[in-house]
Amino acid sequence: MTGRCLASAMTDLDGRTALVTGAAGGIGRAIATRLAQDGARVVVTDVQDASGTVEAIEDAGGSGEFREADVTEEAEMGAAVSGLDLDVLVNNAAYYAPLVRDKKRFDEIPRDEWETVLAVNVTGPFLACKAAVPRLTDDASIVNLSSSTVHLGVPGFLHYVTSKAAVVGMTRAMATELGDLGVRVNAVTPGLTHSEATLQNDDGYLAGAVEGQALPEPIEPEHVADAVAYLAGPDSARVTGQVLNVDAGSVYY
Repeated sequence: MTGRCLASAMTDLDGRTALVTGAAGGIGRAIATRLAQDGARVVVTDVQDASGTVEAIEDAGGSGEFREADVTEEAEMGAAVSGLDLDVLVNNAAYYAPLVRDKKRFDEIPRDEWETVLAVNVTGPFLACKAAVPRLTDDASIVNLSSSTVHLGVPGFLHYVTSKAAVVGMTRAMATELGDLGVRVNAVTPGLTHSEATLQNDDGYLAGAVEGQALPEPIEPEHVADAVAYLAGPDSARVTGQVLNVDAGSVYY
């Protein structure tokens, strides 16, 4: 939970419906909770059990629902959006944690690992958007989660960096294609965030990352969620095809 109280929360998304992929924990849970705090009914998807996210939302007075779905499976994403009139889609699901534990130079990456990363991180948001577009309202917002590793060229997991660069390109092209429908498409590039996946696999890298930031304080999932909420809500009504970098001014490798 973010520590905010729903009773005193903003209401920018009152009456709206949002879907957040990869929301079982970490950044996804923070995003889902924040959108609920802004008044949205939030549907969360994941291949893992995300009922804890729904409980966190409902314990604070919000409305949440879990629909199990694999973003790499077109039929499952179709089922996930079934019956919804979607105002917000957040493509957060990503393959990341195993890569942090086993960094390797690009020519040491097995092809099957490469294809797994691209399937989740690129094909996943593509399929989610494809399923969602017929369900989107005429002023909907899509927010894709990329990564600040794209800007920094961080070594050790080139497949992850490549996949997140593809998300930026997808965002900009999709914004152009969906503009006539009134749908906005933007991306957020978080820096190294103190999420569950990162903390479980930390070998001292987090401390070094913070030291390499202009703002030498940890980036928490809630900081990323705040940026997503801005792009999802009416305050960004004329913002589309953009990339919002939330990395505390990082220059680290």
